[in-house]
Amino acid sequence: MKQLTPMDAQFFYSDAPHQPMVIGGLWICDQNSAPNGLVRHKDIIRFIDSRLSSTSLFRRRLQHAPLRLDDPYWLEDKHFDLEYHIRHVGLPQPGDWRQLCIFAARAMSRSLDMERAPWEITVIEGLNNVDGVPPGSFALLLRFHHAYVDGKSGVEITTLLMDDQIEFDDNTYRQPLNERMPTRTQMWAKTMPRLLGQSLRSARAGLSVARKGLQLAAQLRGEASPDQRRVPSALFNAQVSPHRSYGAMTWSLAELKQIRRCAERSTLNDVIIAIIAGGLRRYLLRREALPVEQSLVALCPVAMRPESARRDMGNLISMMLIGMGTDMADPQLRLQAVTERTQRGAPLAKEVMHELITSLGEMLPAPMRMLGGWLQSQVRYVSRFPLQNTLITNVPGPTNGAEKKYFAGAEILATYPIVPVFDGMGLSHGITSLYGQIILGVLADRQMLPDMDVYIDCLRDSTAEYLALAGELRAAADEPPARPGNARRRQAPARSQEPSAQ
Repeated sequence: MKQLTPMDAQFFYSDAPHQPMVIGGLWICDQNSAPNGLVRHKDIIRFIDSRLSSTSLFRRRLQHAPLRLDDPYWLEDKHFDLEYHIRHVGLPQPGDWRQLCIFAARAMSRSLDMERAPWEITVIEGLNNVDGVPPGSFALLLRFHHAYVDGKSGVEITTLLMDDQIEFDDNTYRQPLNERMPTRTQMWAKTMPRLLGQSLRSARAGLSVARKGLQLAAQLRGEASPDQRRVPSALFNAQVSPHRSYGAMTWSLAELKQIRRCAERSTLNDVIIAIIAGGLRRYLLRREALPVEQSLVALCPVAMRPESARRDMGNLISMMLIGMGTDMADPQLRLQAVTERTQRGAPLAKEVMHELITSLGEMLPAPMRMLGGWLQSQVRYVSRFPLQNTLITNVPGPTNGAEKKYFAGAEILATYPIVPVFDGMGLSHGITSLYGQIILGVLADRQMLPDMDVYIDCLRDSTAEYLALAGELRAAADEPPARPGNARRRQAPARSQEPSAQ
């Protein structure tokens, strides 16, 4: 049995009907590539069943400690029923992108059954009017509990459901776990030493927190000093409702590389954050809700998972807070600011924040962390003291090349990420990649952001603004220098118009 870490357990304790801690992915599949141009439901079950031999993760469920005095364990589900985890639905007519996003949003508002292995795959038929998708295609909505996997391990595990060829090996051999259901006496035998050793673990963790806290304070006063000292309150910093909205868009890798030249030393992550900041600025100006004097702050998870543990269960992440530059109208200055802030924040996240977050979890016994998760879902303090305004997480996909991937013989056309929202942060952005495309998925609380299509348009406008800026800077660099005496003042590059607050 593997026990949940304090970070894993916190995602479990924070799960509530209005904020399910579920991460997901929406795949678009073209079954025309399959034999006879058809993928039947039994083919999908047979295909997934054949992949269960690669990992034991799909067959594990939670086993609670006696009286819940300690964090739960992962244990093989002896009554595992594959067909329970695979659902099959038809998309309402006209079967377009909007209907697909509505279905995904509604599904992501539901919690998973934690009495079983906490994952589901829903096969969605009837994609007949989605632009760029052949009629008769189907979608897959994959959902995993966040206590089960983080973003990186989630992508790695879902790649087990991808093939490099159309035909697949129907091998239903299952990796044996050799686990027996522990008796009550055995569970108490595991729990009591943990309870007796909690004081020592708390003391060690407390020393680590003190050491890393001093290191954090020193760096915040020095090289990692933030540009602003507080997080402004925005539309998305309130208690979330049980309802969601979802949308997505894509960039080509070439587009983002072109924009990257607008600021020295910028990375693709910096470009994406700056584009999202521009979209948020436009959207909030439309809503007359943009904090003018301070920038919105993005929470950016940083993967700490070594290659040797890329398909392991659980969460191995750190955190980085980045001022997005939403208070800057100039897109070039915004990208430069984001680049400088990420360069200061990334070392801090890897060297200090990961151990600090881990130690904070280990300081408190499981019942106290469970109580804290319940209080967090009941008390509305998060809207009064926001820690961040939105979440942006980027997890590279299984391939950036042109090699095709297949699911049960159907060609996978796109994979859209879905990242949960929670109290105090009702807007999340997940980014991944496939076939040289960078894919953005946006999940939001429906009451906070009811017009997802408008927000996606704002993100597209922000992208167009950066592409125009990149073109102007490239043209200016190619322009021959003016001769002495004939020099004239060159006009500043034109900026696309922003909606103004009335």
